Amino acid sequence: MFDLNKNYSREFIHTACGGSKQAFLPTKNGRVVAACLRTDLNPNAPDVIICDGSASARAAGRTLAGQGVAIPVFVKMEVDAFRYVGLYVVSESLTAPMDYAPYVRNSSFTTNQVSRVLKMKRC
Repeated sequence: MFDLNKNYSREFIHTACGGSKQAFLPTKNGRVVAACLRTDLNPNAPDVIICDGSASARAAGRTLAGQGVAIPVFVKMEVDAFRYVGLYVVSESLTAPMDYAPYVRNSSFTTNQVSRVLKMKRC
């Protein structure tokens, strides 16, 4: 479906996977279908995904943590250009601030703004 290290637009990702064109974890039919990550918010992407405290991010993070299915992961390179970096599955879900604080340190978030950190493993 996607070629490794090739850039795709959010429109293309939406057409191929479904879900929201704006969400960093778009969902369709109750499942997270992709991850579209910005490195200012996710400096360890694609190996670590930081979910902020908004209701949509909390819900998507909880869904992804529990679904156990690999998703295509993209990292934003420039305006509307997301590089496909592979299929990843959640290996660990951290919800305690003490556990996820090291992963939040170099992001644009404070520890108090984060609801969950997902450690990802490439398939």
